[in-house]
Amino acid sequence: MGQRADGLYRAYDGASIDWSVMLGTGLADVPKHYVSVYRECSLDEIVRIVREGLSVPPAETRHPDMRAEMELLDRHRPKRLIDKGVSRLGAVYAVPTTETPRFPFRNERYVLELKVDPEESFVGDMDFISCLIPFIGANQTGLDRYRGAFQKYWEGVVSLKDFNAHYRRIDTPEGTHWMAKSTAPAKLPKTFFTPEVMIMTPIISPRHVRVVRREVTENERCDHDDHPVEQGMTWEDER
Repeated sequence: MGQRADGLYRAYDGASIDWSVMLGTGLADVPKHYVSVYRECSLDEIVRIVREGLSVPPAETRHPDMRAEMELLDRHRPKRLIDKGVSRLGAVYAVPTTETPRFPFRNERYVLELKVDPEESFVGDMDFISCLIPFIGANQTGLDRYRGAFQKYWEGVVSLKDFNAHYRRIDTPEGTHWMAKSTAPAKLPKTFFTPEVMIMTPIISPRHVRVVRREVTENERCDHDDHPVEQGMTWEDER
């Protein structure tokens, strides 16, 4: 299968390949409790998924600043999440809807649907991380003042099973967020502004992945000399 995918990759562009021949062949047979989540990827990542499945990039291959941020956050995990194996450094990332974040420097992107076990996947609020990380910086100066904020982030992480059961999407002029239902347990967070799914399954089979859509954006090209994107980069590398 891997050789077949590599041959197609060399011979055609992504638009001319019927990905359903190689991806999603087991969607009809996934366990009934599995649910859909979504992520963006590039053409070369799809080829790698066909060949190897979807897995977490090795820690040593990540950008040093990105790895340092993830390790920093992981050090503040509560025991309940450590015991469940939850780790930002060890996760495959996704979102709960097909409206995946558009990452810069990519003119062609693919949106994938993944079938995952909701009891092995967890949801945190990426809005919290996006607001906090820039104030810390790669050198992590003044770290002590943010310990409480890191702990608060982890306290708000819930299982994907609980997220799907107890939250509903709300669209407002200010944007989209997710509110806890009136029947939700009181211990759960009241709101998620940018829910981000951390999938802790080591490898997601290509049989449980399918291409939802391909998008090409010609008018958003930028200078790749200033913002290089290496072949093989994944969503985890760009976060």
